[in-house]
Amino acid sequence: MKSRFLVLALLFGFLTFAQGLVHSTLNTSPQNSGQADDFSVQCGSHHLMEHLDRQQPGFQKASDQALQSLVQNLRKQKKSSAAVLNVPVVFHVVHNSPDENLPDSVIQNQLDILNESFRRQNADTATLRSEFLPYVDDARIEFQLATVDPNGAPTNGIVRTNTTIQHFGGILPYAQNQQQQIQQWVNDSLFYNIFRITQSSLGGSDAWDTARYLNIWIGDLRIFEPQINNFEELVFVGLATPPATHPNFAGTGFDTLALEQGVLLHYVAVGSNNPASFPNPYGAFNNLLDEGGIAVHEVGHYLGLRHIWGDGGCNADDFISDTPLASAAGQFTCNKNRNSCLDSIDGVDLPDMAENFMDYSSDACMNSFTKEQVQVMRNTLISFRPNLFAVSTPEWETTAPAFTCYPNPTSGQVKIEATGNFQQMQVQVLNAQGKFLNSFSTQGNQSLEFSLDGPAGMYIVQIQAGERTGIFKVLKQP
Repeated sequence: MKSRFLVLALLFGFLTFAQGLVHSTLNTSPQNSGQADDFSVQCGSHHLMEHLDRQQPGFQKASDQALQSLVQNLRKQKKSSAAVLNVPVVFHVVHNSPDENLPDSVIQNQLDILNESFRRQNADTATLRSEFLPYVDDARIEFQLATVDPNGAPTNGIVRTNTTIQHFGGILPYAQNQQQQIQQWVNDSLFYNIFRITQSSLGGSDAWDTARYLNIWIGDLRIFEPQINNFEELVFVGLATPPATHPNFAGTGFDTLALEQGVLLHYVAVGSNNPASFPNPYGAFNNLLDEGGIAVHEVGHYLGLRHIWGDGGCNADDFISDTPLASAAGQFTCNKNRNSCLDSIDGVDLPDMAENFMDYSSDACMNSFTKEQVQVMRNTLISFRPNLFAVSTPEWETTAPAFTCYPNPTSGQVKIEATGNFQQMQVQVLNAQGKFLNSFSTQGNQSLEFSLDGPAGMYIVQIQAGERTGIFKVLKQP
């Protein structure tokens, strides 16, 4: 315990020095007034959405409204599907120096951490405070290294690219007294620089089909500042593109300006067995961000979640009803005595949830997603990233599945049969882009037959009967 307090004391001690020019600009701009991004290392996902809003005014508001609408619709559902959603992953390791070229063992370790965290099998779930136990859940999402590349060739799911780029954050050509120029550089260049890692022509590694793979890029995300004694500023340890490009999510007319869909990670923050370390003045983070939690946090963003403090004060929200309001990020202190906002969840004013993966907590502190966060992530996959996952039957259903769906592939006709006596069965059909097409229901009948009236291609069939739910991906042939 003493060592943890010492680390935090050292952290506060070097904060003033470590806070670089770009971090200061990001967190004192009008768009961030009142926000509590107090540390020099943070997640870039909210700043990315602000950047997109500057480029396309209305983007943030539309995305907020779409997320609110999504959550409200989910609350009407009795229970989410028990099916496990399997997501293929490709890691792009983009390296300029040997320490950035992380070994396969670190990549596999990070994948294991993702799976343990999303399946709620991480050992530190035992440290979750009892008042939060009724609200957390297994996301039933699993991640697997891709075994086949986009061309059908075998792969281990790891792409290694040697690059001439030393700092994917870019080179800041300004000094401390040039604040206006720095602000303009941040607005115009910062995210362009960072996303070079996703393009081979700019020194990075091209994405695999983002509709079929979760792409995770790993590299050096620091910014080189030659006019500040060659300072290497680390602003973002990770960021992810939201599902807001989908017209059903953020409204028509918005996109991410050719930024690739996926997750970007600073190479030091990957895995728990990573031989690389944060250099001074960021050294204290070696004891705080050392268990692979950054990737879990960023994949949460990729699947539609926001920071639990809503990137604002007590009047801001993440639109999730079972995460307590918070006035600011947890600031990596894992303070379990903090209750920064008055709110009510089932009539109780719960404290800030430092253990939530979507807070800024130390890796040793984060261990849980809430039930509503799980619903949002699963629905994001089903509705907004429908070609990204495969469905597997949960272990407890392997001997007696609740539903069968056949024939699959089909020429158009589909039949659903339920096992058990259900008073009502409801079916929804979505197309491959996640757009709702049709719904069907039956009373007192354990089977239902309907037609897929659209063109050939993949369809998603969601079924609910009583407390049982099911998801099927059905291929309609020409």
